[in-house]
Amino acid sequence: MLESGDRVKRKYLLGIFIILFFGLTACSIDINISTDDKKPDVIDNGNNQEQENNKQYQNEVFKEVTVSKSNGEAVIRGKARVFEGVFQYAVISGTEILQENHYQTDGAPAWGNFEITVEKELLTNGEVSIELFVYSAKDGSKTDILTIPLK
Repeated sequence: MLESGDRVKRKYLLGIFIILFFGLTACSIDINISTDDKKPDVIDNGNNQEQENNKQYQNEVFKEVTVSKSNGEAVIRGKARVFEGVFQYAVISGTEILQENHYQTDGAPAWGNFEITVEKELLTNGEVSIELFVYSAKDGSKTDILTIPLK
């Protein structure tokens, strides 16, 4: 027959084992929800004549993103809800990155306004698009990518 002290030790050790088992199991499950494979939502709010000027692009992090063109430049405006208000963008032609930078706006949970101007010299290289994205704190990969055609 076990003494009461031995029973308490066994229950204590069993409890620690159960906590460690479920803790390690929970930590080893890698659930990766990525929006990279999803196409951005495009909202068309206009008629056919002004269709390009009325499109809005969005995903879980960026919303009400529009592109307007004036004097050969493209101006991208919208709202972002990102950690510490920082996101990155890249102007891309095919596989070539023409320009890459970051933008600072209001931090989450607020939706911060942004405005990015792409100079006309960058828009002369065929099919040009802009990617809005966030670098993952976990592994440095691009997440929440929103790709918008500029040409």
